[in-house]
Amino acid sequence: MLLFLKTKNTDMEKFRVLEDDATADIAYFAYGKSLEEMYENAALGLFSLIAELQKVDERQVDLITVEAEDREALMLDFLNELIYRWDTEGVLFSSFSCELDETSEGLKLVAECKGEVFDEERHEINAEVKAVTYFGMEVKKENDTWKTKVTPDV
Repeated sequence: MLLFLKTKNTDMEKFRVLEDDATADIAYFAYGKSLEEMYENAALGLFSLIAELQKVDERQVDLITVEAEDREALMLDFLNELIYRWDTEGVLFSSFSCELDETSEGLKLVAECKGEVFDEERHEINAEVKAVTYFGMEVKKENDTWKTKVTPDV
């Protein structure tokens, strides 16, 4: 089965879930017209695996800051920080807004993440995502679109 979500104003996909990836239970590609949008869509793709996002309200706003040496490490650290917040605080995020700074020391991502604490009466959990791995991860630009592959350990 192949799942994907398109943006409202364009035909560009936000992310595409690949359930037949031979190396993991699940993997997905995330896309964006900018690096920031690609990171936002990667986070959205991650939480779409965890829960039904249509049922998650934007009652809470968390700022998450992650720094890394390269784009792949930044993606890995960002998504694993989101999983950590879910595991330790029970927060389901459903909306993301990212700002990215590239410096001589590396990269810094500041993400505004909106969501709410898990409520077993309203939220349905789809999968237990343990972590995101480096397997197959590459952040690259193809034509006018940024793309990355994410392989979570479920």
